[in-house]
Order: sequence, then C-alpha cells, then structure tokens
Amino acid sequence: MSKPHDILQKFWGFEEFRSLQLEIIESVLKGQDTLAILPTGGGKSICFQVPALIKEGICIVVSPLIALMKDQVDALNSKGIKALCATSEFDAKQIDAIFDRAIYDKEIKFLYLSPERLKTDLAKARIAQMNVSLLAVDEAHCISEWGYDFRPSYLEIAEIKHLIPSTPTIALTASATPLVVKDIQEKLLFKKENLFQKSFKRDNLSYYIDWDEDKLGKIERIAKKQKGSGIVYMRSRKGTERISRELKKRGLSIDYYHAGLDNEVRSEKQQRWMSGESQIIAATNAFGMGIDKPDVRFVIHVDIPDTLENYYQECGRGGRDGNKAFAVSVLGKKDISNYIEKSVQSFPSKDEIKRVYEAMSSFLRLAIGSGKDETFVLDIETMCKNYNLDIRQVILSLKFVEREGYILFNESSDYFSSVIFKASYEQVYNFRTSQHRLSWLVDALLRSYSRLFDETSSISEWTLAKRTKWSKDNVIKGLEWLHNSEYIIYNKASNLPKITFTCERLDKKNLSFSDAHYKLRKEVTQNKSEAMLHYVQSEAKCRSRMLLEYFGELDAENCGMCDYCLKQL
Repeated sequence: MSKPHDILQKFWGFEEFRSLQLEIIESVLKGQDTLAILPTGGGKSICFQVPALIKEGICIVVSPLIALMKDQVDALNSKGIKALCATSEFDAKQIDAIFDRAIYDKEIKFLYLSPERLKTDLAKARIAQMNVSLLAVDEAHCISEWGYDFRPSYLEIAEIKHLIPSTPTIALTASATPLVVKDIQEKLLFKKENLFQKSFKRDNLSYYIDWDEDKLGKIERIAKKQKGSGIVYMRSRKGTERISRELKKRGLSIDYYHAGLDNEVRSEKQQRWMSGESQIIAATNAFGMGIDKPDVRFVIHVDIPDTLENYYQECGRGGRDGNKAFAVSVLGKKDISNYIEKSVQSFPSKDEIKRVYEAMSSFLRLAIGSGKDETFVLDIETMCKNYNLDIRQVILSLKFVEREGYILFNESSDYFSSVIFKASYEQVYNFRTSQHRLSWLVDALLRSYSRLFDETSSISEWTLAKRTKWSKDNVIKGLEWLHNSEYIIYNKASNLPKITFTCERLDKKNLSFSDAHYKLRKEVTQNKSEAMLHYVQSEAKCRSRMLLEYFGELDAENCGMCDYCLKQL
C-alpha cells in the first residue's frame, strides 16, 4: 500500500501536508466516518483525494458546484489520475456511458456527482455495482437546515449509504457553526462523531471596519501602501465597472470582473490578475471560487456581505502565503440602511416565488407536465423585462424553488465550450474519409483533444480556428452543424445561468412549500443577517474574537491587530 506522503509527492509535488490534512487522511484510511472543517485555502480536496488514491476502488464525490466539479476533474486528469463527472448537463445516454466506465474501467478513481444525480434510480442501481472506496461529501454544510446554503437534495445522500455499508464517509466544508457541525454528522448517519476542525483564526490576517464616506480615496490609499495584489468586493456589476474606471483615473492598476461578462473576457481578466499584470480586481462574489493566489495583501468590501460565512471566506482569500494581509470593510452610514432593506427583501413571499416560477416556465415555453430532467439556458434580464420582475427577487425566488427540490439553478457560467462524440468511432471514420467540407474540423478536434469518444472535454474555438485556418464564427457554425447532425454533443460557452427541472413543470397552484420549512428558512436568514449587522456595527469586541465565537471557538483571545484592538493600545 502506498503511503500518503508518497502520493502527495508523486501527484502534487509537495513534501509535507498542511495542518490537519494527514490526521484527516489517516482517519479515512482507518475506515472512520470523518468530518473535516478547513477554512478557505486549507486544502480540503487533498483530504479525500489522497486516501482515495491509496484505497482500491472508486471514490464518489458529491458536490453542488458544477464549475468546481469540472475544475477538479480537469485537474486530476491533467495529473494522469482518471476522473469522471456526471451532472445535469448530460443526457441520459451520456450518463449511462459514464456510469458504465465507472463500473468497468478499474483505472477510474473518482466519480463526481451532483446530489440530484445521486438520488436517481439509475445512479443507485449503478453504485450498487461499483467498488466504492470512499464517499466524499463536499460543501457538507448544505445538508443542514441551519446552514446558510441548505439544499434538500443533500438530505438524500444518506439513502445510498445502505448500498455501500462498509464504505467510510468524509464530509468537508470551509465553515460551520456548532449547530451545523452536529447536524452534518447526524444527517450523514455517522457511526460516531468524528470531527477534525482547524481553528478559524488567521494569525496573519487583520480585520478592519472603516467608516469612511470617501470609499475611492480609502481604496487608493490602501492599494498604494500595501503594494501587493488585492480584491475589492461589491454587490453590483455596474459598481465593479464604476470603481475600476474611477480608480484607473487615479493611476491604479485595476480591472473588473462579474458574471455578466463573456467567458473569454472573464478568463482573460482573471489571468491578468493572477499573473500580476493587474494589481487589483473589483468583483462581485462571482469571483473567487477555486482561486488560490498566494500573494493577496488586501481584501476590501465596499458593501456588507450577506452572511458572516460569506464574509469570512471572501476575507480568507488574503494572505494565503502566510504573510501579513488586511481585510478591510470600507463602509458608509447608508450601507446599514441598504443592508437592512436588502435583508427584508431577501425572503420573497410565497406568492412572489410562485409568480417567478410561472413566469420562468412561460418564458422557457415549457408546457405544464413537461420538462423533467431537461436543462435550459435562462436569460434572466430579458425575462425580467418581459414580465416586469425585479431581478434580485427573481434570483432569490429561484434559489428558494431550488431548495425545495423542484429545479436546479446553476448560476455559474461555462467558461469554456465542451465536446464529446455522440457518433460511433466507425461513423466518425466514415465522415472523415467522405471529403465533407467539415472533415477538416473533425480532424482538428481529434488532433487537439484526446478521449473525445470517452468523456466530455473543454475546447477552445480559437484553437480550432488557428488549426483549420477558419474564422472563429465558421468554427462555431461547423460545430453546431456537427451537433445538429448528431456526430457530437457541443455545449457552447455561455455567461447565462442554467435551469434544470428535476420534476415536470407544475401549475403554480400545485407548487407547494412546507409552512414549517418556509418559516425555518426565514428565521435562519434573519438570524444570519442580524449576526452580520452586529459584526460591522460593534465597537466593543475584537473582530477576530467575534468571528471565532460565531464559529464556536469560545475561548478565543484578542488578536491585537484589528481596528478594535488598535484603539485599546
């Protein structure tokens, strides 16, 4: 049997594990159900990937984040580790083929599934045939109704455990309150409580609440003083563009990023910031997932985040190299009233939720009784204009409908297009030799990307254009023709969200929500808003202590470097 350090060095090139990683891995290797809480940047994926590579069989990874699943699968495959991903974006035939490979290809070590995919009859039947070495549940806080991102589909994860009774479970999350910690282990049917939790304390990160109406001036002074890379978080897309424009006039190297930009533009902006070409990125919370830039010296919030969980994770993107970093909230008095107003609006009425569901279904031209397991691209801005809806209320309503299990709402866009061959190898060979005008494009696909007959691969239309000496538009038209002719399945990159109906479209009068669940979710939302508001308004306690106590570390000491502590000197 390989040793954990050997696996770490072979595939990741590291000599030593980070704090707690080895203890978590050894717990899993002993066959124990394990809950790992490691703050952002703590290396959670290593904790299940290393033991899965040591154990015989396949590791099933459950995650609600399609973009993150794709990133991890791509990263594993790039290291020579075979991994598959089955999400709502694939049709039944593709899913069937993926499960077949997971059963019969003994070199496959990881199968990533969304919780909705996991609960299907097909998944349960196929999992029963697999040699499952480990069940890894990422973003495990989603299983708790007391968590900030509860998803009912997570409750059904436990239903597959009787199919793999001797397989240990590892649950992972970046943040959880004591109530959520207990709930995760109960809901996942842990044989006994087994928690590994790294302290939420960041010794190198200073937290500041700075009441300053001149936000631009404050950002400018911080950026010029700290020199290193920075992130400025705010709520609105237009706001990121405005701040970027104004700070450029002041001589700062800054760019902006939000989900409304084209995928290639976003990718380019992110890369410029990662390489240091841009010092600062002004972004909505669409930016940051999977980002691991070590030299971020400052993270600035110019709006109040929704929850302390979100705030902590966003601040945690600073100082990952262990050197001093600053998390500064630059706020004005109006931000308090704006936050209170948004908090009141953040829980739509049942009637509003039903109205949004009906408008969305009509906008997608989906008849009552149809649409089950189908995925649609949703242009929310156009829908809001057509039906006179408020975009924020629409997004909040769709998230609630998702939490009730009626739909999947994938806000994260596809950064890259993808292709998989639908036709057989023989059919493709015949096409390539038929002297069809698109045979050159098929040749370019096969030369540029391996395993297109086995798994969906990210592609670049620009790369194909260079190799075929066609324009990008002609390449896209060619790929669309091959898709419509059923030679390939081509998913074009999009900056629009996607909706998958997990059951047939209902008449709005049949869309039912539990009164108890609605009341509980509203209570949880209100409590988290109050905790966030208390944190930014308080002048009576160390910022770090307040955060640590919120996450259950009740014996925390003053940090000595936040705005409160510095006033006591």
